[in-house]
Amino acid sequence: MSEPVAVTPFNAFTPAKEVRDIDRFAGRKTALKDLAAALQAEGAQLVLYGQRGIGKSSLARILEKLATNDEDVLARLEERPYREFDYLPVYFACDDSVNSIERLLVRLMTEESGLAPWVPFKVVERKVTGEGGGKVGIKIIELSGKVSESITERMTEVDADIFSTFSNACKEIAKSDIAKDGLLIIIDEFDRIKDSSGIASLLKTLGPEKVTFALVGVASSIEKLISEHESVARQLSEGAIHIKPLDPAELEEIITRAMDALDNKYSFAPEAINWIVSISRGHPFYVHLVAKHALLGAIAKRQNVVSEQIAREALAEIALKGSAPIQEALYKTAIGNSYVREVILKRFASQDADEIYTTDIYAGIAAELGIDPSAVSVYVGHLASSKYGSVLIKTRDRYYRFGDSLFKAYAAARPHERKKGDLEEEVLT
Repeated sequence: MSEPVAVTPFNAFTPAKEVRDIDRFAGRKTALKDLAAALQAEGAQLVLYGQRGIGKSSLARILEKLATNDEDVLARLEERPYREFDYLPVYFACDDSVNSIERLLVRLMTEESGLAPWVPFKVVERKVTGEGGGKVGIKIIELSGKVSESITERMTEVDADIFSTFSNACKEIAKSDIAKDGLLIIIDEFDRIKDSSGIASLLKTLGPEKVTFALVGVASSIEKLISEHESVARQLSEGAIHIKPLDPAELEEIITRAMDALDNKYSFAPEAINWIVSISRGHPFYVHLVAKHALLGAIAKRQNVVSEQIAREALAEIALKGSAPIQEALYKTAIGNSYVREVILKRFASQDADEIYTTDIYAGIAAELGIDPSAVSVYVGHLASSKYGSVLIKTRDRYYRFGDSLFKAYAAARPHERKKGDLEEEVLT
């Protein structure tokens, strides 16, 4: 077991990775309660879904600990479970190479961080060419010899069906004495899998065999995450957990816990905390991002207290240095060289409602910019087009919403890129 990493001002906030330490994990009392309930429900399969940047991966990491009856995690529950948890948890985060469920299963069976240490045979991936081009294939290498002796491999060229091989491997692991509750396979960033067909069959087949899945991904509903959700509705009835944005008190707790981890050598002024919480709009990612840069900025100024001004300067630096590269690139794509489009983008982003009614804001934007309301409509069309990043989605007549709530928060808070003096030149051209 690796030694815990010492907390320093550089890692007190972690925008680039999920929170794994329960002492630094903020809020989520309801979600933790729901996870504990799902783990106690026989045959239930878990799905954690919600917006980008609201802490799903951190919660998935805490689920790992909960599944092994971690006392520090149990202490955060308002009510202890009726029984002790004894699962074998395996955490796997999908990347762009995992484009199908078959590819996912092969990775799980062949990687040491996955199921490979417990699979009772060795799985080797190989390419299979066919009419559709390269396909995923595997061969099985049988292992012989006692555990106490050296294990030898008997090379047998066995073409095996990936789904059945994976199912058999999971069943064997679950039947062993490794963990009485069986397997818990946590699949993070499940939404990155382009073809998720076949997952419902696995959930139905392996659920009764003490194999529990926890699928974690960006989605507004289960339907958006699992296309075959109707066929596993019963299995998901007790394990579907919608992860919502954090409330202001929970966002503030992120900063409090980080300062506690630093023995309160530093602090954030109340107005700085309020400002950071307000621009984060429920996304812990932004609290971690802005608070980290603000803390380091204060230390560079030889100050122990982060003021609101320092926090505001930190956000400007984040935009300047590209410390939020995905959001910054999308922002620049959306505004291009247009002051008008930037003003419209930021005005839309400042709206609290998910669905934005254009009639309510067109007149105000037109008056501010001194242009005709019909021109505002044209620029809004730009923001909904692929050329400008498709940051807006038209949901119905005169209604738009942002496709990514994390970007919406960034666009609202980020300092202006274009200058007002650009307006006259833009209108003339």
